[in-house]
Amino acid sequence: MSTYFYIAFDNKGRKISGSIEGDDINKVKKSLKEKGIYIINISETNPSNISFFPQRIKEEELAVAIRELATLLNSGIPLDECLTGLISQMKEGKLKQIFKKIQNDIREGKSFSSTLSNYPNYFSEMIVSMVKAGEESGTLDLILIRISEFLEKKIAFKDKIKSILTYPILMLIVAFSGIIFIFSFVIPRITKIFEKISITLPLSTHILIWISNFFKNFGIWCILGVIFFFLLFKKFSRTKKGIRFFDSIKLKIPYLRDIFIKSEIASFTRTLSTLLKGGVEILESLDISHKVVSNPNLRIEIQKIKESLSKGGSLSTSFHNSKTFPYIVTQLVSAGEKSGNLSEMFEKIADIYEGEVTQKSTRAIVFIEPLMILFMGGIVFFIALSILLPILQISQSIK
Repeated sequence: MSTYFYIAFDNKGRKISGSIEGDDINKVKKSLKEKGIYIINISETNPSNISFFPQRIKEEELAVAIRELATLLNSGIPLDECLTGLISQMKEGKLKQIFKKIQNDIREGKSFSSTLSNYPNYFSEMIVSMVKAGEESGTLDLILIRISEFLEKKIAFKDKIKSILTYPILMLIVAFSGIIFIFSFVIPRITKIFEKISITLPLSTHILIWISNFFKNFGIWCILGVIFFFLLFKKFSRTKKGIRFFDSIKLKIPYLRDIFIKSEIASFTRTLSTLLKGGVEILESLDISHKVVSNPNLRIEIQKIKESLSKGGSLSTSFHNSKTFPYIVTQLVSAGEKSGNLSEMFEKIADIYEGEVTQKSTRAIVFIEPLMILFMGGIVFFIALSILLPILQISQSIK
């Protein structure tokens, strides 16, 4: 049963709004009409909850929901009852609305995987393919557990990288906020003294006064400009042209290039391992896994591996012929192919490279931190020198 929100006229011609529960929108309309309520608009989305920014679903929420559903299924409860139990525990929001729609579709006779495929923004192709394999093999509960584990590991890896980057980003924000405040409010008061005294100011003091006046007059526009360009940059970085452009830049930075490539390999092998564990065949797994990779060169290499495999070549040979995948990947894939534990080997590769990415990111930040301190020290030295030199000139002229 779903909740429908409506805007309508009552039998006295007054505009009203409200909500009503029902199994079908047409039945709800008929029920309201019988009560003398004439519908203007009706939907499953509450009009008061519609905002300029669409409501997003956090990966953490999705991982928890899938794990709960897997636990209920593992108890031998039918899928429809499991969804009822899951929905009753969930807080109001976009994800709850989606699971309600999924339950309605299942009650109409649709399969769970085909219903999930109607929401590609929330359930990836990997999830849909694994659920389909789980339905066919009768191991849907195990598949859902593997999906939730994959999402949890992916979230944990992202959180590690975010925690590494948080401190330097916070330092930059605080530092630049302090600089803007000093140049906009503190420096103008000090430099007013120099304007009243007829002495030749040093070049550094002239530069300081010019920067101070610029921030005082155009500081707010600078801040708005930075915000505007940040939003523009964010939007462009999500387009195909933007992804290609930034990937080409990433690959030209020596130390960071290694981090980006290994991060992509970790994401690819983690997805591939999860799909293979879920019973998805190797060619389809490669086809889905290559979509999580953003680097064009790496995507081309994966496509070549898939083509080689489809022509009868071995997976280890296909990886060996690749110019992008490191030798350790080839070794572990070969060992997995011989032992029949490919999924475990791909997971091992993902663990190795996620660890390397974390270590290298930490080292990069450790190197950047003293550079940031030196940069800030240089600015403080410049401000102090620009203020002290005129003061020394004044003291000498008094003598």
